[in-house]
Amino acid sequence: MAHHRALRYALPALLLSGSLLVSGCGGGATAGPSSTGAPSSGTATADPRPTPASSTAPARNVPVPALPEAAKQNTREGFEAFVRHYIDLLDYAYQTGDTKPALAVAAPDCTMCNTITSDVKKTYTTGKWIVGGELTLESYASDGTPDLDEIWFAYLKISQRSFTDFSTDGPGGSASGGVANIGASGEFSGGAWRMWDLGKVKGDKS
Repeated sequence: MAHHRALRYALPALLLSGSLLVSGCGGGATAGPSSTGAPSSGTATADPRPTPASSTAPARNVPVPALPEAAKQNTREGFEAFVRHYIDLLDYAYQTGDTKPALAVAAPDCTMCNTITSDVKKTYTTGKWIVGGELTLESYASDGTPDLDEIWFAYLKISQRSFTDFSTDGPGGSASGGVANIGASGEFSGGAWRMWDLGKVKGDKS
């Protein structure tokens, strides 16, 4: 059985904790690529500098993580660079509400990719924003060879900081941080990598 088939067993609660933020106060504008639907401060000139989210305002002017040159190669180093880049894109989605970059490089049926981005988008499109929740790839391990279907596989340890959703009405739902052991699979097709699947590997107790 190919490695990527084993990722369908279960999804780790850690990275799905965004679903805790979906309920609560609704309303508000839809988020933009690097700023949320928070109300305008009414100032004549906006600060162009990247600004992290706070309890009073969403993140602003956060740049989309750039694809590293190494992640453009169909090699073991290229797959690792792509996986690290994809975690950066998920972190960017948590911080800004912009899920398009992460979805653009994921397979349409990547279950966890779709679930995470859907939960994040629901939070931001109801006028809320997330403070905290930063993702960090703590470790990466792979045998460095694809399977018979040309699917590459890696084991990841990902940590996430605790986070809270805020709106103009104040704090809403929150989730504690933690660590999860994740399996990631990807393929190089059409000159680029895409995330094939993410999930907790069968038998993992984290």
